[in-house]
Amino acid sequence: MQKLLDKSKINKHKLKSELSKIIAFNLGQLVEPCFKPSLKKYYYEMLKISNLTEKDLKDFTKEYWKGRKESKFLLHNDRISMFYIFIMHCLSQEKNQIIFKYMMIFYTIRYYRALMDKYFPNFCDKDLFRYTLETINKTHLFSREKTIPSALFHISNEMIRRYSNSIKDNDKDKISKFIQESRHRIEQSVRSFAEAYYRNSKEGALIKTELEPQDNEENIYQYQSTEKSTRLVNDVVRKITVYRYVDHKAQEEARNISRIKSSLATIITNNLNNTKFSDDLKIILNLFMKDVRNVDMICGKGFYTYVKKLMSVKRTTSKTYFKQQVNILLLKVLDESKYRKNYDSLSSQTQFLVASFLGHYLTMVVRNSIC
Repeated sequence: MQKLLDKSKINKHKLKSELSKIIAFNLGQLVEPCFKPSLKKYYYEMLKISNLTEKDLKDFTKEYWKGRKESKFLLHNDRISMFYIFIMHCLSQEKNQIIFKYMMIFYTIRYYRALMDKYFPNFCDKDLFRYTLETINKTHLFSREKTIPSALFHISNEMIRRYSNSIKDNDKDKISKFIQESRHRIEQSVRSFAEAYYRNSKEGALIKTELEPQDNEENIYQYQSTEKSTRLVNDVVRKITVYRYVDHKAQEEARNISRIKSSLATIITNNLNNTKFSDDLKIILNLFMKDVRNVDMICGKGFYTYVKKLMSVKRTTSKTYFKQQVNILLLKVLDESKYRKNYDSLSSQTQFLVASFLGHYLTMVVRNSIC
């Protein structure tokens, strides 16, 4: 450590300035779903600030663990990680606690980025990511600390509390433990979050309503409680209005059934993504779920018959019914999209087909969420 310390010449003022900007930007962006910090460029900037070269770091890392078991560990032989630990050592020697804390947060964010690449290597759905954050177990660090940046900030403070003196004293045993523990703490949270994310993805990004057999011989399933049905409806409504989700599969299928123009179908589904329609959606979907008696009515061929029946009601003693509420919502959506005049000029038959599209689309979002 001393050899590299003698060779380096860290510009503390510039380092503090750069780190404060990096931390502020990345912690701010980490509240966005699926955000992956881009940090590689900062490594080269810090090399210049420290007056060191990559060869200096390679030699330092190799020498640092020479003769120890860590010399065979990939994690410990990451020259960039060791470079950042070296900077923290320099800062702690000078009792520069502010920049030391910045550096620890930066170190933690870097591990988070690496683990995001590991668990979300190809694609990350922002709506699903956001939904998982919303519904993950309350004991999970991301939930307990309210946000991902707050969780990383918490881990950074824990690492400072446990290892700042060890880094200052260049205690190799403790530094080895710090490298392992800091990575493990972050991976533990990212891995369990990723498991919840992929589980939600497999289940349709929503908490499925549980279906249990009522009669094993006839293989009939029933929803066991109004509470579960209500929870499902609330999840779907939140998905559409808060997370602005558009189920393109449901949109295309509902359009094929109703035979309305693709452009009109898109206008309707896009303008549904508004919290002002939450109550209307809850009424419609609760009316849809009200008379569901078995799984075939949603997940089987019985679905189409059931929705067609709901949309064909002409007379009823009920003051509130499915078809009526679909039409009420449709007019609100068309007003919102400035399409109302065009709709009013359509024939009554075409207007019915537009309403039929909306009724099928909403119920298909429910179906795709639980089937």
